[in-house]
Order: sequence, then structure tokens, then C-alpha cells
Amino acid sequence: MAISQEPSDRAAAAWIIADEIMLARTNLDTLAYRLWREAALDGEKLADEDRQHVLSYASPVFEANDRTQVTGYIGEWLWYLSTRDLTPEPGRSVEIIDPPSGTVTDSGPDGLVIHRLEGSALGFVFRLWEVKKLTGTASKPSDTIRGAWKQLNKNGARYLGQMAWGGRRLSPDTEQFVSSLVRQWVSAQESSSGGVSLALNAADAPSTAFDRSHEHFTTHTHAGALQGLVVAVEELEDFADDVREYVWSAL
Repeated sequence: MAISQEPSDRAAAAWIIADEIMLARTNLDTLAYRLWREAALDGEKLADEDRQHVLSYASPVFEANDRTQVTGYIGEWLWYLSTRDLTPEPGRSVEIIDPPSGTVTDSGPDGLVIHRLEGSALGFVFRLWEVKKLTGTASKPSDTIRGAWKQLNKNGARYLGQMAWGGRRLSPDTEQFVSSLVRQWVSAQESSSGGVSLALNAADAPSTAFDRSHEHFTTHTHAGALQGLVVAVEELEDFADDVREYVWSAL
């Protein structure tokens, strides 16, 4: 996946991501989302209680203006939106995909997608994702990808064990499936798979990226067990700054 270099396209993409982030972060608090969006579109600053209200959702990620953390967070959103908006495959629909965590310091899974399969004995399949970003010159894309696969290989079961499902309303068959995610993973069942997503500067996009993944993610060997995604953005850190500016424009 790549984002156009045209300034208008980059600005539109940054706004879409900012809007999606605030919609997800405010969640059921529709007043907070409406206050933020109207102020951002009108070029105004919120004040007093309105500002405090919206700030509670924006500040955990964006107040510190930490480029490294913000860029990593935007990398997770690039994975999420790219995956969520894929054209559905015949007989395969997304049952569960959640937006990125509300903070930038969580140690749990970066992404999880559960698909419902029609006409299959499996019923469902899931893929656990490790999402990375690369902006410096200290390492190569292949190094980051290799490290992500090794991290998933080592910690996948623990990541799944950190997920809480008790408060969610799930259909009985979905609930039965998610109750055994950890077991499916440690048994390397065909219903469980892994993925690595890498966001990086367009100039650093590799010609090949995942050809040696099977050497580093060794627990799952069935067909389709590994999937990779590269999101190339011209000046990724600057793009993340643009998203932050849109979020912060109302504050």
C-alpha cells in the first residue's frame, strides 16, 4: 500500500486518519467527537469545559508531541484502515477487527482479525498481527521485519492471553471460537495465523520484504500461515505530524 505524494492527497489522507482516530477514541461519547470535529473543520479552538472534555481523549497519544510514539501509533492505524477496508473475499467476512489501542505504551497485541468462513469446517480463522514502523537509518526493513516475526513467534500466545472478551456481546459460535484462541495458537492449528505490517518512508520501500519470513516465524507452517503488509508513505514522520496537527487543531 502507498499514499500518494501529491500534497492534496496527503492532506486528505491525514485528515481521514485523524477523523477515524478521534471517532474511535471518543467511542460512545458522541458529544466529544462532535465538539472536536466541528471545531477542527471551522478552524476554531475549544475552550473551558469543551476543551477539557475532548482533551481527555486526545492527550494520551498526542499531547506529548513525541514523534516516535505518534509515528508508531499512526503506523498501527495505517495497518488497521488498510485491513478493515479490504474488499471482502467470497465466503469470508470480517467478524472482529478492533482499532488500535487507546495508548501508545500497551504491551499487548498490535492487531487481531477474526474472519467468519461460510461453508467451511473451520467456521472461523484468525490472524494475529505485529505492527512496526521504520523511519531511521539504523536498521534495514528486513531487520525490522525479522524482529517482528521473532517477536510474534515468541510472544503470540501471551499477547492473545492479554485480550479480554468478557464484556463483549458475541454470538454463541463466535464466543466459543474466541474462548480457544490461545489454545489454537499454541497448537498451531490451521485456524490461527500471523502477520507483520511495516510502515516506512516511501524511499525505503524494499523490492522484496517477506521472502524469508518462514525462517523467523516457525511455529505455524500451514498454507497461508504468514501474511505481510508494507505501507509506504513519503516522509512518514512528517505525515504523522500532519495527523497530529489535525487532531490538535481544535485544542
